[in-house]
Amino acid sequence: MKELFTTDDLDNRHRFDAWRDAVCSRLIKAEARQMHSGTFSGSFAYSMLGHMDIANHVSHTALMWQRTPECIRRHPNHDFYLGYVCAGSGTLRQNGHQSRVSAGDVVIYDAATPFDFAMEKVAINIVHLPRHIMEKEAPATAKLAGKTLDLTRPGMASLKLLLQEAFVFNPDHENPFLAEQFANTLLNMISVSVNLQHSEEALKPDLYSRVVSFLRHNLQEPELSVAQIANVHHVSPRTISRVFAAHGTTPMNFLWQERLQACHRILAEGKARNITQVALDHGFSDMSHFSLAFRKAFGYTPSSLLRLPDAPAPLLL
Repeated sequence: MKELFTTDDLDNRHRFDAWRDAVCSRLIKAEARQMHSGTFSGSFAYSMLGHMDIANHVSHTALMWQRTPECIRRHPNHDFYLGYVCAGSGTLRQNGHQSRVSAGDVVIYDAATPFDFAMEKVAINIVHLPRHIMEKEAPATAKLAGKTLDLTRPGMASLKLLLQEAFVFNPDHENPFLAEQFANTLLNMISVSVNLQHSEEALKPDLYSRVVSFLRHNLQEPELSVAQIANVHHVSPRTISRVFAAHGTTPMNFLWQERLQACHRILAEGKARNITQVALDHGFSDMSHFSLAFRKAFGYTPSSLLRLPDAPAPLLL
């Protein structure tokens, strides 16, 4: 079902905050501020298409979006976002890249690492891309975070047309099977276009992606260390630390956050009633430290999820 939010009927004192909250609650938790004082107006449209969220946000003033390390810690999210700039201009900074964007450009940004995205009266279509799918279908996606895609490469003209169609496509009015087909076609077109940015090189997963996948499949191992991780991947511990530092974190902090997130998900979904067993199953051996870390990450204790089985999961932007 498509949702539409506009600031037109709101008092100007509340317009920006309401618009920002609408965007953050549906897409990605980030800090946002107006670059200049004055009247704000904007709109936001959102819908689900298969495995993906798609959205359009419009701002008629200059903004700065920032996904800070603190924001990432409080609101973990490891997915990618593809933005198709329909109007306006801006500058995206992430992973050492700085990209100036304007109407017609396509960019990728990564919720797992800090970024700044300055926007000047921008209208942008956004596709939320699950990381586990993109790492399988387009392993080099993370390398492109913070970059504009090369529009001269094969697939880009078709991708832009499909992106335009995706934002007028209404799955509520179509056969569910056909809607799913359309969603899969869009995801496949995005994956192919990303892979073709660097041809064969793009098909080789980078070290960060491989280590991330390894950690997510070994959350239950309590004795994991940087040295062990490095040994599995045939590199030095310093190399592993340097790769994660480029993404604004450390291997062990990443592992810790992944474990906490997995525990939260199981407790929130009502799949367990024994907190100790959930913690042990995800690599925690000290229950006191687990409880303190859980409360610091989410703002409440793990036991509160058992008392409130319908408690909502934290917003992931």
